[in-house]
Amino acid sequence: MKVAVVSHACAVDVNQRLYAELAKRPHAEVLLVAPKAWRASTGRLVHFKPLEGGQFLSQALPVWGAGQISLHLYRGLAAALAEFAPDLLYLDEEPYGLPAWQALRASRRLRVPLAVCPNQNLVKSHPWPFSAVDRRVLDAASLATPITEECAQVLELKHFTGRVAIVPYPVDTDLFRPDPQPELRQEMRVEGRAVGFVGRLSEAKGVMDLMRAAELLWDAGGLDFSLVFVGDGPLREQLQARGKAQADRHVALVGSVPHLSAPRYINALDVLVLPSRTTPRWKEQFGRVLIEALACGVPVIGSDSGHIPRLIEETGGGLVFAEGDTEALAEALRHLLSDTEDAARKAEQGREVILQQYAVPRVAEKLHEALRAALG
Repeated sequence: MKVAVVSHACAVDVNQRLYAELAKRPHAEVLLVAPKAWRASTGRLVHFKPLEGGQFLSQALPVWGAGQISLHLYRGLAAALAEFAPDLLYLDEEPYGLPAWQALRASRRLRVPLAVCPNQNLVKSHPWPFSAVDRRVLDAASLATPITEECAQVLELKHFTGRVAIVPYPVDTDLFRPDPQPELRQEMRVEGRAVGFVGRLSEAKGVMDLMRAAELLWDAGGLDFSLVFVGDGPLREQLQARGKAQADRHVALVGSVPHLSAPRYINALDVLVLPSRTTPRWKEQFGRVLIEALACGVPVIGSDSGHIPRLIEETGGGLVFAEGDTEALAEALRHLLSDTEDAARKAEQGREVILQQYAVPRVAEKLHEALRAALG
């Protein structure tokens, strides 16, 4: 089975682990096509680097629109795919962007099945020509691998008639594993226990709800903890101002960190919170930071936005609160900070589920089974 994978995310080597595992499967040969250079959301230019020890072929191609997820185009994609002569083309992108249009043309030219990875959990109306690309790609694709049941339901509403196999985000359990960070806690001036958030500091991520919940607990007294925000975004200054107003409490704003450094910061926490808020155009698609935290043995609290509650209930690794309800969030925090035995039980149970269902080898096996089925 020769599979060509096209993925902008794989400009970063750690994101190639899934396809490196796929290439280890019997009779599987993988070509990974990724941008030669990609501008990350932080503005940093990332140059393609093949995963060390990866048993797959790779082709780094120049792109127009590097950094624009739906608006980039590969130079030389058709020639690279023709030389590899795949049995199936797997597009690790949404089906409505310019890369999807390129993949559709390539699959028709090579006369091979096309598989796509649609992860929208809301039905959205795209302007032309994206709406036309979306329809044509979904009509042509023989396989879709959404990350959740909600995303699969959106495909059904869009009248997708191909095979559907849910393939969740994987977590690299070699990278994300329990690893206490006493020195980092000291560097961040953590006092008592550490409650943290990792992600974009925006309204949709509910970071102000976490700040308000922490303020409720500090005002009530009886709990010694610090608040840690890892990431950047439009609410950074507002959070900074609220943190300074807590003269006798500690709020650390770390800023953005490279993905490889994320495990250190997660391991410096006692509880990780994802307080996302649903908007008319967005709700939490998956909550990848939750499985990363649980892989590190850190219990979690999440709002009931999108896939978050299902993920937490499935793993048993934490607590769920109604999005926007800061008092409920404060109570969930109070429970996990004061009942350390229950917090440890939830973290241990969650980590076990992650190892069984979300570790890279297990997700690669699910993808392998889906691709084989698509090829008959």
